[in-house]
Amino acid sequence: MVDPRWRTVLTVTPYIALGMLIAFSLGVEWGAWSRLVPTLVLCAAVAVWMLVMRTLPTPWRDRPASIAVFMVVMIALNLALVLLDSWFGFLTVATFMFSYSIIQWPWQLLAVSATAAVAGVAQSSSLWEHPGNLLGILAVILLNIVIMCGLSWGLELAGRQMSLAATSTERARLAREIHDTLAQGFAGIVTQLQAAEQASDESERTRHTDAALALARDGLAEARRSVQALRPAALDAVRLPDALRNVARAWSARTGIPIDVRISGDAGALRTETEVALLRTAQEALANVEKHAGARHVTLRLRVDARGCRLEVRDDGRGFDPADETTRHEHTASSPHAEASSHPETSSHPETGGYGLTAMRERVEAVAGSLVVESHPGAGTAIRVEVPA
Repeated sequence: MVDPRWRTVLTVTPYIALGMLIAFSLGVEWGAWSRLVPTLVLCAAVAVWMLVMRTLPTPWRDRPASIAVFMVVMIALNLALVLLDSWFGFLTVATFMFSYSIIQWPWQLLAVSATAAVAGVAQSSSLWEHPGNLLGILAVILLNIVIMCGLSWGLELAGRQMSLAATSTERARLAREIHDTLAQGFAGIVTQLQAAEQASDESERTRHTDAALALARDGLAEARRSVQALRPAALDAVRLPDALRNVARAWSARTGIPIDVRISGDAGALRTETEVALLRTAQEALANVEKHAGARHVTLRLRVDARGCRLEVRDDGRGFDPADETTRHEHTASSPHAEASSHPETSSHPETGGYGLTAMRERVEAVAGSLVVESHPGAGTAIRVEVPA
């Protein structure tokens, strides 16, 4: 997943590299129209391709198939430019950036290897004049592939180590937080209550019980503050729209199920509690689709306006009958693990069962919202959340 702070750099750099190469080509080949015109046409094709497939917020931009097509065409255009003018090997900087940032490991290695081969062709352009230099050309290309794939592997390991380190740091912070606040508060309450039991008169007993009550209230306030501070990691550096896109992109890349994310309105004014509830609901709904729905396509919509916000996750999977209480209760009674082995949507009614839907409903109601489940056998399922302004 790309760090949101680098998103602008990753968006702008390919255009800057392409612009500099176009300027260089114009300066070197001005007048040699037979070479310059095809070069400019290919450069225009690269710019349009990047604009349409990666820069514009198109609904298909983050689908795995679209990313694969984008990279194949991008590498092919880069190779065509290199075959015309070897200095377009510098354009592989942009192609490498796309390979490292939008393709999940280990599929990333395919794009990196192909891009490295294009860079190797550019670097060995002076050897192509003599057929006897074939081994040298292959050596240059292979060296590029080994180095860049090694870099890809190193970045993957570094990312995993950073993730583990961040997790360990957060656990240590939470342990300190609990020890310094809740644990000490509970210890104080126990001490005061024990003192109250041993008090010699009513006034002293009252003083100790009042102190215990005050500590309990302080501990409750501290617990609420700590829970509210536990924002999902997906919301650490971005607001809800980008967090939903990131979650959807990662989910689609993992499951291979295309997901269409549509977001409208300004979500900047949403409260933290609302953002967390909507993000967690979307994650739970997508988890249900992945495990049970058998869907071929999913749509995630977020609309924010003056009346509030509305989130919908809709799939085209097998669906179920929300009114079929008999089947649901029989299935739940037949096995203590029924919920884990069945579709939460088929084993639970939004009002009566199924921890997944129950948890979603409770989370949404905590921010004064409402949750509705719509489904029909063979017609998919929609989870709809509405939170008033």
